[in-house]
Amino acid sequence: MSDRPTRLLLIDDEEELVNYLSKRFKMKGLDVQGANSGPAALELAQQSTFDVAVLDLKMPEMDGLEVLGALKEEQPFLQVIMLTGHGSIDSALESGRRDAFKFLSKPYEFEKLLEVVGEAHAERRRFLHERFQEELEDMVAQSLSPREIMDETQRLRRLYEQ
Repeated sequence: MSDRPTRLLLIDDEEELVNYLSKRFKMKGLDVQGANSGPAALELAQQSTFDVAVLDLKMPEMDGLEVLGALKEEQPFLQVIMLTGHGSIDSALESGRRDAFKFLSKPYEFEKLLEVVGEAHAERRRFLHERFQEELEDMVAQSLSPREIMDETQRLRRLYEQ
């Protein structure tokens, strides 16, 4: 897999928080885009592929759980970290059922969030590598021609290295 910067999507209705976190993450070398609503985040996810999303649970228009579900439909390999100042055990359980990577309560330390983003990106890379290897093994078992193997390998690389 490539050594490009982590592509991070920050989603929170507090615009100042998104701007502040964007600057801090960019200073750490991440490629960051921010959204202040669920619909804006989904629009970004249709235009670009992200490795990790940091998503606020309580937002107007669409709450974080709705956004989580829609993001996972758009980008199934995206790792999503849920944040909330209004957390409940039910919310944490539901975000886990919807395949969130982690659920963190506000306030949180930036360094802790940065660490969790790194863990989420590593998990995504591990998962994509495993899927790539599985599909590669399946392809080899199909007795394809060398040209077909090269073409299919390129397709898999594009799919899993996005």
